[in-house]
Amino acid sequence: MIVNFGWMKETMPIKPLFKSYCYHCSSKVEWHLWREKEWVMFFGAKSFPFLLKNFAVCPGCEFVHHVSWARYLRIDDSRVRLSITSEIEEQQLSTKNDVQKRFLAAQRAEHDARERSAA
Repeated sequence: MIVNFGWMKETMPIKPLFKSYCYHCSSKVEWHLWREKEWVMFFGAKSFPFLLKNFAVCPGCEFVHHVSWARYLRIDDSRVRLSITSEIEEQQLSTKNDVQKRFLAAQRAEHDARERSAA
């Protein structure tokens, strides 16, 4: 008996999450919630999902931040969204030295000032 067994990953956008500054894009973007499913496949057909993961994704540069299930279940709470935003900022700046962080902070302040004067 021959059994063809495998798995595949499928990623899809779920919904917009919040607007926040992305230090990779250097712009304010609306982050999106994405879900990744890993499927078990038999004979080339998706049979059942065995692993689900949630991510906050920047649509501009596709920077990805993992969102735990505990947070996903409370994603509509503004405090949860704020904590995700601060974690993303911390993660994006974690590889930068002090000079780079000051430059990026100045660039963000300039961007915010332009945005306020346009409004």
